[in-house]
Amino acid sequence: MTSQIDTLSTSSTSSNFKFTLVGHIESREGTNYLVCRQDTKFPVSSLPALYSSEVMLWEAIPSTDSTGQISNLTLLNFSKVNLKENQEDKCLLSGRIVQLGKKYNFVQIKVTRPGEKILKVTLLSPDRRMKVGHLWEIIAVRQGAFLHVQSGSLIEETHNSLDEALPILASQNQQSGKSEGELAIANLTEENGFPAISLEPQSTDLLIVTPGDNQPLVSAKNNVSPPTEAAILALIAETQLEDWNLDTPKLRSNKTWEWEAFHPLTQQRARVKIVGNKKPRVYQYPLTSKEDSNLAENTHLVVTPLGAARGIGASCFRIEIGPYEVVLDCGSRPKGYDPLPALEYLNNPDLLIVSHAHLDHLGAVPVFHNRYPGVRIICTQGTREIAHIMLRDCLKVQSLNEDSTPLFDDVDLERTLFRLETQPVGVDFEPLPGLKVRFINAGHILGAACIYMTCGERSLIYTGDYNTTSSRTTTGLRLADLPQADILITESTYGGDTHPGRKTQETALIDAIAEVVKSGGNVLIPAFALGRAQEILLAIRTSTTFHTLKVPVYVDGLVRSVTETFRDNLDLLPDSVKNFVKQCNREPFFDLNGMPPIIPIGNPKERPLAMAKPSVIVASSGMLSGGASVYYAKTLLERENAAIFISGYTDEESPGRLLQNLAVGDEIELDGKKITVKAQIKRFNLSAHADKIGLTQVINKVNPKHLILIHGCGNALHSLADSGDLKSKHYIHIPNVGERVEYGQAPEHISKSQIAKIELPQEFEVSVEAEVEGAWLQIPLEVVENDPRWQLLASSGMLKAAWEGYHLKLSPITQRNLSIQKVMDDAVSKGENCCAVCKFYEKGYCKGEESSLFEFQVDPSGICGEFSSNS
Repeated sequence: MTSQIDTLSTSSTSSNFKFTLVGHIESREGTNYLVCRQDTKFPVSSLPALYSSEVMLWEAIPSTDSTGQISNLTLLNFSKVNLKENQEDKCLLSGRIVQLGKKYNFVQIKVTRPGEKILKVTLLSPDRRMKVGHLWEIIAVRQGAFLHVQSGSLIEETHNSLDEALPILASQNQQSGKSEGELAIANLTEENGFPAISLEPQSTDLLIVTPGDNQPLVSAKNNVSPPTEAAILALIAETQLEDWNLDTPKLRSNKTWEWEAFHPLTQQRARVKIVGNKKPRVYQYPLTSKEDSNLAENTHLVVTPLGAARGIGASCFRIEIGPYEVVLDCGSRPKGYDPLPALEYLNNPDLLIVSHAHLDHLGAVPVFHNRYPGVRIICTQGTREIAHIMLRDCLKVQSLNEDSTPLFDDVDLERTLFRLETQPVGVDFEPLPGLKVRFINAGHILGAACIYMTCGERSLIYTGDYNTTSSRTTTGLRLADLPQADILITESTYGGDTHPGRKTQETALIDAIAEVVKSGGNVLIPAFALGRAQEILLAIRTSTTFHTLKVPVYVDGLVRSVTETFRDNLDLLPDSVKNFVKQCNREPFFDLNGMPPIIPIGNPKERPLAMAKPSVIVASSGMLSGGASVYYAKTLLERENAAIFISGYTDEESPGRLLQNLAVGDEIELDGKKITVKAQIKRFNLSAHADKIGLTQVINKVNPKHLILIHGCGNALHSLADSGDLKSKHYIHIPNVGERVEYGQAPEHISKSQIAKIELPQEFEVSVEAEVEGAWLQIPLEVVENDPRWQLLASSGMLKAAWEGYHLKLSPITQRNLSIQKVMDDAVSKGENCCAVCKFYEKGYCKGEESSLFEFQVDPSGICGEFSSNS
């Protein structure tokens, strides 16, 4: 390509599109026109507020009709032009081909522009090499009212799922006369190593094409020799260092290889990427300079939520610790007008650390990297592996939705993934001088980690999402791994709930599935593609119930790609999964010849067959808000012998949540179709989040001075805040987006007495001076003057002392105390069964759960039918 395409990525507002024309503005009858060379005039739909009527170089967005004619222009900005130079009107763009004329007379390009709406442009004179679905860089020139392709080149892409590859291959095959099923077998198996499932028109069975009975699902990948020598030479050329140690190479696609490298002498880490015959790329992990001794006395620590405050979505937190500005997570919201966290609160970030690969924690990382390309981004190895799948799928979903603005493009994505650094779990590292960080296994999904940071005297733990209970694909968060910290930022998704036993729920799910399929029905399990789906597959795979049921299990949607990544990273899974693979010598997830057979759906045309006979279908999304699960639900909901089993959390506004509240005969709308519910609907709790018990265990172990509750709805947040004695031990914050929480600053709503409980010691020493008729207790002067608890105790002027074991209990004597004591004495002397002498009477309140006055303040002389003597 010419240098102009290179300029496109840096000089233009959008790195994917730039159209410039020479001309001047002319107004006629209230309409503005841009008059260009050869007196070609274009109506102008929008102009800058201030513009010149002289001949200028204009940057514009064209609107083209189906013939390719430019119907009008949106003018963005202008600059002076040298009229002596015969400058052509050119359009530089990169985009995906969505339509080609049958005789190659035109091509329509879809251009994604981060932060702006998708643009579709029709060009004439397309290159004969162009195919629908391909991504191209193009230079087009204006000839009259049309744009003609002058030159262009294909942009090589990597495809990590069949969903990405099939539309491109199908478009290629339209000209060869092959069917999509034939195409899947001929191309995917040969080029990418994917097994193909084709649909025979006269058959009701699936034709399974596999590399071999016991070979891995994508074993063809393993037969390609990596260009390791080229990677080593690239490292030496880039670093001027020899003797690099290279880790096992990763084959990201059939043409893309990647290595992690380590230099034992310098302790330097690096990454090498080779795509086809292109020049290798090398990224060197920055080396941290020596610690600044002044940081040892740092006491500065401030937390500002930029997302996931008083809700779930777009998790992102700005941490000011010592001299640094650190960002924890940078997620997105799946829907709505505001998908990004409030990044405008950032000043000059030094570091981004990602807790795990769910999109509400990861989805805006490419946006962050685009804005701050020099800032390091660090996560665990498992998170980076999953990020390749989740972010690519996110980009694909964005490109298909023409009503929303893409958050990032292909270039942003590839740059982000390449520079996404990894660090091991459980090992301290120092990404900035004096800032120590440790990843702690969070037990949420593969790669998920809590983040522990220290700088000087201050410390912080951000939990991300976590679970203290182990699942089939994760080991639960161990309380022993958690250190104490000054500030704890904890998720609160289930702050008001207690989960039933996980094993009990799993058994109930298996039994419910078996009951439906035995009666000839189908079961759909909408599941989160990451974590939940793999856990369910393992539960089915290892269940003795399914060893006798000859029922296939189909896997569809994003679940396929994520499951392949799990399979390729067995070393990151629990020992139980590794042992299963060793003992059985079979695939842990997909197994076409197992009992039951677990079969990935390779083509949307195969979906009807998955429902033709009794079967189990595990498909994303888990909330029925999109993806393959919606397709199956629209059919199965209308079958009386079918069932839909929800397996975990659903958003309050999602179809999955709505479905749980419906009965047989009710109606629901899915994907624009009204459906009368006839199928069985049940919910099983296989959550990947800790419940109220697990949350409070973590809080008590970390024992923070400041407890910041995030990532939960209002009820969950406040229920957790009210749990036990948390309010007497911690400053509890439930902040809004942009609200600063500074270490040492108590929330405004907390009373002085509560501050004293948190700030002052629970115990203090007194001295006793004994006399013949009594004893003097000497209270420290500091307590008498400053402790509001003592001031409250001594406010009446009289105290009552009573021994309770080895402790002397002091109580203030007030008029109310005296009145209550008199009632109690009278009741005892008269033998009355009143509240004052009831065992449920505590500090003026009824604690009898069977009483109608439970938890109410009661008159000590009152009479209640639930009376029970305290004697």
